[in-house]
Amino acid sequence: MFQFLGDLVTSNVGQALLIAALTALAGNYLRPKGKLVWSVSHQHYYNVPRIGADGAFPVRTQQIWIQNLGRKAIEDIEIVLNWKPQHYEVWDPRHYTPGTLPDGRHSIRFPNLSSQEYFTISILDTFNELPIVLAVRWKEGLGKEIRMGPNQVHPRWVLLGLWLILLVGATAIFFGILQAVLYAIALASTP
Repeated sequence: MFQFLGDLVTSNVGQALLIAALTALAGNYLRPKGKLVWSVSHQHYYNVPRIGADGAFPVRTQQIWIQNLGRKAIEDIEIVLNWKPQHYEVWDPRHYTPGTLPDGRHSIRFPNLSSQEYFTISILDTFNELPIVLAVRWKEGLGKEIRMGPNQVHPRWVLLGLWLILLVGATAIFFGILQAVLYAIALASTP
């Protein structure tokens, strides 16, 4: 078996097929694609005292984060909520179209989102519970829900140092695997 693989890798036809397969795989993975992600990045419940009266009233807030992590613009984004909230705002200001689905759900449509661009939908309600995000989709599929939370921001020199260590480690692993494969082929091809 190893003899056959060794002969295939050293033949011109085998090398041409291997290069063609690697080029096709690289072209597929390196082709620019859009990637829609979303998260409920913030939600809070306030119990606000009434001015000049006893008691308090509830104020609920929520922020939905929508972002294109891909390298290609995405089109026809739709966010579907359980119902229409009392008040919401989209930030950064952009064109959107609110609507109601046949089953009474509230939808918000956006024409496009460029690469690495994001926006938020901030929701405020003083009467009801906040609506649940039922779906986030675009022309080519569903958006992926991700978890968000506060994160420490490190200095740039720390991040560059970590990337350098990762690069050196990945290069060492790659060359180690390559040396092992070449060694196995050399052992298999010797009589």
